[in-house]
Amino acid sequence: FLDEASSEGLSVTAGMSDYPYFQQGPGSCKDATNFNCFSQVKPQYEQNLRNGFLTLRNEYHPALKYMNILNEPDLKMPHTADIGGEEDTKQMARTVISAFDGMLQAEKELGVVGPLINFTATFSYAVCSNCGKFAGKPALGQIWRLHDAMHHPEEYGYSPQNNITAAYEARFVHSFNTQNP
Repeated sequence: FLDEASSEGLSVTAGMSDYPYFQQGPGSCKDATNFNCFSQVKPQYEQNLRNGFLTLRNEYHPALKYMNILNEPDLKMPHTADIGGEEDTKQMARTVISAFDGMLQAEKELGVVGPLINFTATFSYAVCSNCGKFAGKPALGQIWRLHDAMHHPEEYGYSPQNNITAAYEARFVHSFNTQNP
């Protein structure tokens, strides 16, 4: 797939499956590790790297430009993140920062070199009333909550194995799904 995309001059964004987050049973990070997704996402991402995301030189495939950590984490991890309390929003953020950390660890352990891809987590266009800022503004509350978690992971009950703040500043792009009529 990536070879064909590259031969056509196409750039690609890939996304992680929902499997390690809440479909894996037993053992999903939602049910088994209190929204700490490091141990579930790291081996899944290692498989992606080994099975086509990397070239033989341990560089990212030239067609791959972005990796979506999770689509609409605010609607899934937990499903009450936008409408629940502050703890629900912190669980959502812990999901993304721990998964990001697992992906960084997979890169490190496999010795990825060369130009690195960027990451994102695509939020819904919902309003998050308990995200701490931007109440009443679609998607911005969730983006702010994640931004805060990337800079203060300990306040979200997470101790990263990598410098997620530096990686976030260098390699992360925020995204959201639009809600159109």
